[in-house]
Amino acid sequence: MTRTQKQITLARATRPLETTVALVAHYSKGSYYIFENNEIWYIGLGTHASLTFDAQGQTATTTGSDGHSESTAITGSPTDLIREFVSEYSSHGKIFGQVGFNYSARCSGQAFESGQWPMLSLIVPSVGVIIERSKVTITGDDDEDIRRVSEKIKSILEAELAEDIALSSPVEGKINLNVDAQTYQTRVANAIADISEAKYTKAIPSRKVPLDFRVDMLATLLHGRRANNPARTFSFNHDGIQATGFSPEVLLSINGDKAYTEALAGTQLSNSSKASLDPFNNKLHDDIKEVAEHVIAIKGSIRRLSKLCEPDSIAIKDFMKVMPRGSVQHLHSHVCGNLKPGCDGWDALPGLIANITVPGLPGDGNSDAMKSFEPDPRDLYCGAVLMLDEGSKLFDATLVLRTVFQDDSRQWLQAGAGVTINSKPEREYAETCEKLGSVAPFVVPASNQV
Repeated sequence: MTRTQKQITLARATRPLETTVALVAHYSKGSYYIFENNEIWYIGLGTHASLTFDAQGQTATTTGSDGHSESTAITGSPTDLIREFVSEYSSHGKIFGQVGFNYSARCSGQAFESGQWPMLSLIVPSVGVIIERSKVTITGDDDEDIRRVSEKIKSILEAELAEDIALSSPVEGKINLNVDAQTYQTRVANAIADISEAKYTKAIPSRKVPLDFRVDMLATLLHGRRANNPARTFSFNHDGIQATGFSPEVLLSINGDKAYTEALAGTQLSNSSKASLDPFNNKLHDDIKEVAEHVIAIKGSIRRLSKLCEPDSIAIKDFMKVMPRGSVQHLHSHVCGNLKPGCDGWDALPGLIANITVPGLPGDGNSDAMKSFEPDPRDLYCGAVLMLDEGSKLFDATLVLRTVFQDDSRQWLQAGAGVTINSKPEREYAETCEKLGSVAPFVVPASNQV
């Protein structure tokens, strides 16, 4: 669908995070997406068009710019429908979306227990905004829409509301992370037993921490981002589901003909000392279990990239660098390669997500293995949030971890730990608490409950 995008450029934003939150707060009753990469904030406001797969991955619903919706059964490859939708709106700029954990199983024909959230949703926003320190760019199809958004941004910048944004603060001690300890440790022990029998080499059991209050997602974004240094940040509200996350790991990033993924495994509680990041003097490198977990992650990253990159081009950079991510540190390796002709991110994505949880285990065995250590179906946890721009050959997918989730009836945190043959259940439970520490202290209750 060919469209001519209108554009307005405004003066720089001295505080991009605060400006982003102030702007989206004005439009928070409708659909929005926020996606941050290296302090550049990409925002989608409203919905011009959308594609949604139901939780079972059986029905696709497309809503066009005229508001008309059409549902069809997904009989062939789901990626065919996705590529068709993305291509139709390729001239519209950036497309945002989320891909649930079960998407990989659906694409590969594995059995899975469906959750409650859509397996996939993509939206073409009515208005796109990019906020960076040097400038603010607003794009859209409708002159009046982009004028209203630009006037709102001007008022934020001119009145310096970004300096003084009036949002609620986290309530200290509101969330008890020490729940479900014995049950989780039993599930970890079950995974260790399976690994000792060579059923698989690594697993990532997760646990949920239910919240007894509704969450102010934008206030949580503001306070959480100030305290974290994520690989990507995201927040969205669309069709009754919401999430705000400080992702520690890029699942897959393609820019032009270059692609990379990140191996992020091996965890310890952060130390404020700069010496704790010294690659030659860090306890993570001396921990056999954490190093073994990281090696498995690197192998998985290479295997994922081999689906869409020239084999001889795949390389590892920043090998086992100690990377701070909020309340914890990880071992990090950057795995990159050159894209094969005719390949795109959708070629690799089906194999990405399940491989994170049970690396290298194909077919129904992956689903069977998960049942032994993960009793509840996953929705978006360990899935992906996406930003796409087909015209610029951009495909950016970040792993959904360190995230607060909310729908019409539930709100929760979720964290997991990598389990190998050398794991100890007590330590893996403690690791989930450490990871939750990147999010829990910054979760803000909705103002009518404070």
